[in-house]
Amino acid sequence: MKKKKEARWQKVILIMLMLILSVPSAGAAAYLYGRSFRDIFIFVLTITACVGIIVFSLVQSEVFSTLHYDNGSHYFRFVMTFLICAASACILPKLPDDGWALPAAALALTLFSNTVTGILAYSVILSICAYLAAADILIFMHYFVTGVIFAALFEKLDEDYKTGAPMFAAMILYAAQMAVKLVFESRGAISGDTLAIAVINIFVTFIIMLAVLKYYGSAVIDKEKGKYLTINDQEYKMLAKYKEQDRELYYNAIHTAYFAEKTARILGMDVDVAKNGGYYHRIIVNECNADDKPLEEICRENKFPPKAVQLLQEYNYKSKPMKMKETVAVYIADSVVSSIMYLIKKNKADSGASGGEKEDTDYGKVAVAVVRRKINSGILNDSDISLSDLGGLEKIYTGEKLYYDFLYRE
Repeated sequence: MKKKKEARWQKVILIMLMLILSVPSAGAAAYLYGRSFRDIFIFVLTITACVGIIVFSLVQSEVFSTLHYDNGSHYFRFVMTFLICAASACILPKLPDDGWALPAAALALTLFSNTVTGILAYSVILSICAYLAAADILIFMHYFVTGVIFAALFEKLDEDYKTGAPMFAAMILYAAQMAVKLVFESRGAISGDTLAIAVINIFVTFIIMLAVLKYYGSAVIDKEKGKYLTINDQEYKMLAKYKEQDRELYYNAIHTAYFAEKTARILGMDVDVAKNGGYYHRIIVNECNADDKPLEEICRENKFPPKAVQLLQEYNYKSKPMKMKETVAVYIADSVVSSIMYLIKKNKADSGASGGEKEDTDYGKVAVAVVRRKINSGILNDSDISLSDLGGLEKIYTGEKLYYDFLYRE
């Protein structure tokens, strides 16, 4: 919907539209459905408070960088989804009979914000629909729990965007819940019309979920991957020019990216982010000094994704502690590569001066010693990396004898 990062004033306008359009619409729908003025007044006050909580959760999540992917820069997706869902809840309050794909709203709202904000927004949409349809509490609980399950199953999509397993699980659970609901409501005597409505409901829910996931994949996931494919290419302009300008810096970037990528892949981190950090953790400093620009501006000019920028900030700003596991992977990789390349350079110089063979150094042990020293220094104490991941780091660097030989021959 929106491709460029939204300015603060645009976000304020979107939030105001969310409040201005959703609350009066809910009140108007309640009036059209014959609710008393007293009930409408209480209903409107409650919805206003709920929408205010949603806005607070959205803004707070952006401040603390807990929104999924780049949702902090694109409120439009969430606001428009919320307004469409609110309009649907006002126009089609058919909750007691069929529900018409309400759980799919939980999925969309969660994907375009985060789990907490998405479930809050879904609960408001569901409350509007339940109130207008005069549904009982059990019906509300049925659809609320289903929506929460949908949101939880798709909370963290992996780097390959594999949605088959969570989609299958979500639809099986939804179909099972609908079947139980039908049996209890019909007391075992299910009519053809009731069964047809339930089947159509499940089918429509499935189609809407596919549409949401398709849009999300093309607008968010693939867009981020496209950026990484460009900037993580060794021929990318900002990286490739150092092959001639500063070969030592260039090869440090290449080798650090190799180890960071391998660490991320084995330990289940974001491979693209770690690889990007390996390439640019030092180069970005040179770029800032050469152009006399802040790190953020250089990243913006080169269209670095938010997580890539966060890694470079954590790595280069001493006042910003390392939190991301990918930052730790880059930090350890750079420390190991720098230490080994220094020893290789020293050994070659010593061998050349004495005219003898190279010193038989076990670089695997050197790498493990570097890893242990960095861990024991306490610099990683505030990071998100686990103790099991730290143990896995040693195994990764122990088994790279062939690569260390390649570094020596380079």
